Amino acid sequence: MTRFTAALLLSFAIIAPARNAVAHPRLVSASPAANRHLAVAPVEISVTFNENVTLALSKLTLLNATRQPVALDSLRSGDGKTFLARTIGKLAAGRYTVKWQAAGSDGHPMRGEFSFVVDAPAAPVKRPATAPRH
Repeated sequence: MTRFTAALLLSFAIIAPARNAVAHPRLVSASPAANRHLAVAPVEISVTFNENVTLALSKLTLLNATRQPVALDSLRSGDGKTFLARTIGKLAAGRYTVKWQAAGSDGHPMRGEFSFVVDAPAAPVKRPATAPRH
């Protein structure tokens, strides 16, 4: 083995564990899911990450179609990797954006966003009026 190869292997052995030590939370699932069309408005928004998140350093914001904030209840933790908040009031039909911030054990916040749509209820089908029989 050449000195260059040995040095390269040693460098990789030192750097690879350090790179994993500074990993950040990565969103793995959400409810409602990104780009989903819902017939019924959700009563809770939840996001789940690949590692435990620090609730005190995390945020969840819901925005309506005009990017105005929609009221959410206090953020709470699920299983350490999940945090969630209940919606306050019923969501009207339209597009919503969920903005999240999560911090892992290193305290560095990661941010992201995704959207979902609450579909308008289908209009009732009107039957055509029948002509009177003579």
